[in-house]
Amino acid sequence: MSRFTAGTGTRFYILLFSGLLLAGAAFSQKESYSRGYFALPVYPGKPNTLSGALGDLRSNHFHAGIDVRTQQKEGLPVTAAADGYISQVAVHRSGYGKVLYIRHPNGMTSVYAHLKEFGKELGDYVRQEQYRNQTFDISLTPEEGRFQVKKGQLVAISGNTGSSEGPHLHFEIRDSRDNCLNPMFFGFPEIRDATPPRFVNIALAPLTIDSRVNGRIDRQVFVPAPQKNGPAVSIKDTIRASGSIGLELQAFDRMDGAGFNYGLNCIEVKLDGQEIFAFNMEKFPADVSRDYNYLINYKARVEDGKRYYKCYNPKGNTLNIYKTDGNRGKLVINDTLFHSVAIRIFDSFENWSELKFIVKGEMPGSAAGAQLRKDLSTGLHTEVLGTILKVKSAEGTGLLFSGGKSYPLAPAYTEGDRYVFLSDLSSGLPDSVAAGSTGRRLHFAAKIAPGSVQIYEGPDATIKFGEKSLFDTLYLQVSRVGNTLQINEFTEPLRGAIEVSYQPAVEEPVRGKAQIYRLVKGREVFVGGEWDSSGRIKFSTRELGTFYLRIDSVPPAVRILESSPNRIRARIVDEISGISSFRARVNGEWVLMNYEYKNNYIWSEKADDSVPFEGELELEVTDRAGNVNTVKAKITEAARSRSRK
Repeated sequence: MSRFTAGTGTRFYILLFSGLLLAGAAFSQKESYSRGYFALPVYPGKPNTLSGALGDLRSNHFHAGIDVRTQQKEGLPVTAAADGYISQVAVHRSGYGKVLYIRHPNGMTSVYAHLKEFGKELGDYVRQEQYRNQTFDISLTPEEGRFQVKKGQLVAISGNTGSSEGPHLHFEIRDSRDNCLNPMFFGFPEIRDATPPRFVNIALAPLTIDSRVNGRIDRQVFVPAPQKNGPAVSIKDTIRASGSIGLELQAFDRMDGAGFNYGLNCIEVKLDGQEIFAFNMEKFPADVSRDYNYLINYKARVEDGKRYYKCYNPKGNTLNIYKTDGNRGKLVINDTLFHSVAIRIFDSFENWSELKFIVKGEMPGSAAGAQLRKDLSTGLHTEVLGTILKVKSAEGTGLLFSGGKSYPLAPAYTEGDRYVFLSDLSSGLPDSVAAGSTGRRLHFAAKIAPGSVQIYEGPDATIKFGEKSLFDTLYLQVSRVGNTLQINEFTEPLRGAIEVSYQPAVEEPVRGKAQIYRLVKGREVFVGGEWDSSGRIKFSTRELGTFYLRIDSVPPAVRILESSPNRIRARIVDEISGISSFRARVNGEWVLMNYEYKNNYIWSEKADDSVPFEGELELEVTDRAGNVNTVKAKITEAARSRSRK
């Protein structure tokens, strides 16, 4: 396969065969990219680097644009990438922080996020609307053409607002259908790169009950080794496999002059020389975020922070960034032959690397006739691997129990000093399992299919699933100990929210301060909840796992740093449920307070800089459990003098 960039800026992937140009399997790109139409918004014409690229694997989403570096500081001028008008502007305490959108004559929109300040005219408009609505967080859509801008015109000052982890400009280009496009395809000569992407690990995961990798049902990780010549690496040992196997890839891109890891632009997988999978990060819908969790190995990400691309198209995926064969890109091995697998990864500058390895097909073994040690301690270990229940025991006879009946379970193979039993959950949900004299209750409650509203009502909880709550069938597990509710494991992703209600043992006087929290690897995450008159608490969650009730009766801590005629500043902290809202008034008049949650800091912004604050300041801060702390102070001329020192 060869690649080139046409002079018009349209990128093509082509295959040279018998003198003909045929469309390559890695997508012919349909978009036309007008190189030079957009200018880099930070110091255009001067060499620069990026701290983020389109498609970077972030928490719960693909990165939607590029992060332009701003010399590790705030305050750099941000200019319009092209002519147009400001179509939207917003201020958020998290997410994009201060952000503006410019609509261009070609139908595209450019986005500028994490700003410190807007340009004066736009900033005055936003502040007036914040005062009119008495809110810090605001989203506005000015009338078309009110704020016209020219290419290169100052529109904002760079910052670090919202969920930014350091000063930079987040910059996006979207098409008329609100798809995020790869800005690098528009050609910014300030950004150069000749560094190829790098492989870290691959993983192979059996996807059906009859599939194996090196004789086991478990997902296994393999570390590639560099070859002597060229940008290629390999897996030294031959991998044995059978059945339907999901290939996963941990890899990242690097760029010249920068020490960051970036997402890949393209992945191609060939089995025995035939392309079976292609991933292309050319564009994706801006409103798609959590679908990302289904296209990576979510368990690996939430358990240890490792991000693996799934190099196959999982059932239920709706994001059109793949092209696959009839097996949806899976490695299907149904013989005992040797098979070659080649993976090529590309960045946006056509730099590439390749990994090759060999898979030897084998027929699945069995545990028939296996003789294990008899002095092993008894015990039963259970684990759910997708649609498969895996049971390990030193005993070689197994039983499944369901609906008052028992079913024999033969060992599938041995693993060290243990027998391994497998059960396909799609065929039925067992109540419990036993091996020898040891048994274990299982907490399977229901099989929930995606795509429709479904309500599970059980003794421990009621759970409502929406049409878009699930990616694929969920084998629901529910259990409760005291006021702690367990719903599956935190390693299983949800596509959208579910609604949960149950009745904890909590006295009515303290219910108002009792909220739901989720426990993740020893860390508490606030969820919330509302109580009804019957004593049930209802909450919404987009994650599964362990939920428990905690009482928060401690109000936020508030420390006024300055209360002068010129300015009001304070620190606000809540260690349990977190800050919900804040409000400042001077002599009863509402005052706009900006909020930077990363350092617990709020500060005033006057409606009219020429009018000093005077009189009594009342600062009210509320946490998410409803606790309120109100602090008052006198604003005096003496305070003005102290603030100047």
